[in-house]
Amino acid sequence: MRSIPGNWRWRPNPLRRRSDLVEAWAGLAAVAITVVGAPAAGIAAGRAVDTTLRHAAATQRAQRHEVRAVVLPAARPRSGTIAPRSSDGQATSHTARISWKGADGKPHQALVTIVGRHTAGTTLPVWIDRDERPVDPPLDTATATSNAVAAGVGAAAALAALVMAARNLLGWRLLRRRLADWERAWSRIGQDWGRAGAGG
Repeated sequence: MRSIPGNWRWRPNPLRRRSDLVEAWAGLAAVAITVVGAPAAGIAAGRAVDTTLRHAAATQRAQRHEVRAVVLPAARPRSGTIAPRSSDGQATSHTARISWKGADGKPHQALVTIVGRHTAGTTLPVWIDRDERPVDPPLDTATATSNAVAAGVGAAAALAALVMAARNLLGWRLLRRRLADWERAWSRIGQDWGRAGAGG
């Protein structure tokens, strides 16, 4: 049966150095933190982001409402009534003036950016804030969940990468120390190397 690579570092033997044991414990700690800590960090980050985004979404829904707005004729016939076409044939965004009736019963107008083909008189759903200004739609649950999942995965990956980087940095420093020790040892041995009767 073949032995596990690196297992020799755990067994007492005259060739084992103190740095070998340090490296073995560092590797074990890195694995433990990655296996246990990374998922825990991901779950904590995901929950925190999810709570924040859900609160933001609830606040936005409370402060915004949807109305039906009508696209008004453009000041110039060549702009605002039909979306220009991009080179691949897809409709692009353009600015148009819309009108809607506010909560106070009065008509309101604003310039907004819309996408697609919208001629004058077309009715569009538009989100309005408490000051009767067009705003973006409130954050939906699916978007909040996907962002929370992405944040959790990112946090877990970041912690795992940080742990592995620290483990590699420690290994690099231990290797440099070993090479320095070897250099000093060879310097001492080199003084008598090849001399007759050396070490006799």
